[in-house]
Amino acid sequence: MDLDFALTEEKPTEPTTTGTASEKAKYEKWMKANKLILMIMKSTSDHIKGAIKFNGNAKDFLSAIGQEFLESDKAEIGSLIDSLSTIKYDLVSSVCDHIMKLVNIATKLNNLGVTIIDDFLVHQSLRSLPEQFNQLKTTYNAQNDNGVLMSLLLFVW
Repeated sequence: MDLDFALTEEKPTEPTTTGTASEKAKYEKWMKANKLILMIMKSTSDHIKGAIKFNGNAKDFLSAIGQEFLESDKAEIGSLIDSLSTIKYDLVSSVCDHIMKLVNIATKLNNLGVTIIDDFLVHQSLRSLPEQFNQLKTTYNAQNDNGVLMSLLLFVW
């Protein structure tokens, strides 16, 4: 059974009584594939189904879900950028753990298509440290190395 037929092909017009056998077969094939896909899609989470307008067409439904996730990615990007720009070291965990949190946020952004370069991440890491670490900031900035993330991690480790 070609389940993807209903996803890759537009819904054919319903053949009339004078339609050809191939038109009728194509329509029946599409309807059957669409029905099976819709049955499979019933297992989709209720919160996803509730957010999408359903018109009985599996292809349209999956396209709408894809669009919803694109919008969700945009919201996640905004949230991650906010986190990266506002996070401050809490003085509870180690500085290395704090930097690894920043690296984790940057990795998530990179995976979403927002490139965070190491030099920016090093700058942001130093910027997020409180005054107690001014000596560390000064020492690191005085080095000739131009901001390699690993060197910062090794420096504070």
